[in-house]
Amino acid sequence: MLWTPQKGIVRVQHNTGTVGTLTPGTSVTTGAAASTKGTAVELIASTSFDAFWVTIMAASYGAAGSASEGSMDILTGAATEDILIPNLLMGYCGGMDGAGKGPKRWDFPLYIPAGTRLAAQAAGALTSTAMQVWIFLYGGNGIPPFRVGTRVTTYGMGTVPNGTAITPGISGAEGSWTEIVASTTYDHFALVPSFQPSADSTINIRAYALDLGVGAATEEEIMRSYWYSADNGERMEGPLNSMPCFQDIPAASRLVMRVSNSGANDGGYNGVIHGVS
Repeated sequence: MLWTPQKGIVRVQHNTGTVGTLTPGTSVTTGAAASTKGTAVELIASTSFDAFWVTIMAASYGAAGSASEGSMDILTGAATEDILIPNLLMGYCGGMDGAGKGPKRWDFPLYIPAGTRLAAQAAGALTSTAMQVWIFLYGGNGIPPFRVGTRVTTYGMGTVPNGTAITPGISGAEGSWTEIVASTTYDHFALVPSFQPSADSTINIRAYALDLGVGAATEEEIMRSYWYSADNGERMEGPLNSMPCFQDIPAASRLVMRVSNSGANDGGYNGVIHGVS
């Protein structure tokens, strides 16, 4: 029998629609209390193929003169959904209206079988407030040319919707490493960051470079310069780039984060790390 090599990922499914709009994606509303997730909203009723890569974007939640930290879950299943990706820090995300910064973005090498229902829920400092959630699935024919996982564990969440407090270095200096988790629960092969301001309604125009590290005392830098940018309308976009940090991280590892600010810190900041296994 002749085996014909497959060409890998060739299909795409998403929820952004087929025509131009300033509000692509699905509207998701935060809960009535800052620490409470709102009602789960369906993003895709049934995935059309086995997916091996997931891109998630959050838009239109940042608001001028308002603190707008937030966290969002991606869910699978119907009625009593299971959490697939917990607590993406979508706070201060910009939109498509040209008024400032654009969306936030995360990429995950995850296997999602055909026929899966996907949904989202969110909590934030701006309560009972709608935002837009985009999801793109890549997969279909063939076998992915990279490792994929089935579970995401989020490390460093404090009280929803905030992660672990981070103090960036100022004026381009590296900040100190901040422990996000002392001991990981599982083995991981990929890490994805989340980062946002905290309780800040007067953000200045800034750029931030975020690094990930592993280990204690003499931390090893394993990924450098995930870039985020913010404007004076309290909007943040990023990271650029959004490629996961592919690194074998055994269970019981210490994970750390540090951030460099292009100027002075004008408020608080917080972050988490999402581990794929």
